[in-house]
Amino acid sequence: MVHLGCALEVARNAHPDLRLDPEAFFRFVARRVPALEPDGVPIHAADLYLACAALEGHQAALEQLDTRLRALLPRALRRLRLDDELRSEVLQRTRERLLLGPRGPKLAEYQGRGGLDPWLRSVLLRVALNLLGARPGIEPEHRGIAELAAPGPDPEASLLRRAEHAVLRSALVEALGGLEPRTRHFLALYVLEGLTLEEIGRREGTHKSTVSRALTGVRARVMSALRRSFRVGHDADLRSMLGVLADAGSDLPWVLHELLAGSGS
Repeated sequence: MVHLGCALEVARNAHPDLRLDPEAFFRFVARRVPALEPDGVPIHAADLYLACAALEGHQAALEQLDTRLRALLPRALRRLRLDDELRSEVLQRTRERLLLGPRGPKLAEYQGRGGLDPWLRSVLLRVALNLLGARPGIEPEHRGIAELAAPGPDPEASLLRRAEHAVLRSALVEALGGLEPRTRHFLALYVLEGLTLEEIGRREGTHKSTVSRALTGVRARVMSALRRSFRVGHDADLRSMLGVLADAGSDLPWVLHELLAGSGS
């Protein structure tokens, strides 16, 4: 059971200059399934409070959200070679998508299962990949690998049922289970730490092409396991299914993150 009173206290201590109607915050949290501390307080109560305040239109919250997006942008897009014009477009489109999405504000999908910053990085990366979809300039192998760390093509249009979360997790356990330790380590650096192929190569004393081949192989294993589990024949059909999971907004990269972090990779 969620301890709403303590959640509000924690959130207000984290955001002393942001005053939000308690009832609006309580309703916002009640419609979600956040990760909880043993005492029932949401682990990410402060992030839920900020998201709620931004959706309510509080100027201070909107300014904080924009500050976070600007700070997250370089790391979120570090794997993609974008010029300044494209980076600015990604930032602007992300702002619009978070607060004015065609099927409702994307920010309303934040559930508090993980921190807001990793969630925002995923949204920034997906917006960037969508922009690049019809443009040249990104190596195909880099595009494919980057999709491991970004949500599905259209999260708002593609919800998976609660039961399919278990299927997704099982398929990823299968795909990751037979990986060599070195390859699994590469994947952990890529997904958990957000390193580029070049940075992983430098850290591990190998060429980026070696890292790229290893992660491309991981992606092939993951896609194959998911095709078998969801009984679809083509990657395009599979990608159309992989959006936000209905139980708590979980998606492919978040489940990967859980599995890798939980195994101590």
